[in-house]
Amino acid sequence: MEESGEDHDDGSAARVAAIDIAKASGTVCLRVPHDTVEGRRVQQVWTVASATNAVLELGDRLVCQGVQRVVMEATGSYWRPFFCLLEARGL
Repeated sequence: MEESGEDHDDGSAARVAAIDIAKASGTVCLRVPHDTVEGRRVQQVWTVASATNAVLELGDRLVCQGVQRVVMEATGSYWRPFFCLLEARGL
């Protein structure tokens, strides 16, 4: 099965990231298709600081992984820097 890099007909995306955002950091979960096993997915979880440079590096990493969709969860307005910087990166 070849991956087209586009959203599926059911609205889902093959390459996604979710970020749980707190005051000083965000916990990122990346899910992408497995390189060799069809139908299998690979998941990575890590923490990123809320500093501008760290979020920009996160954006670069997600773009390099071919992420198609990013979802965020945050209390208060801590999501704003992540949203603005990742959106500027094309996510």
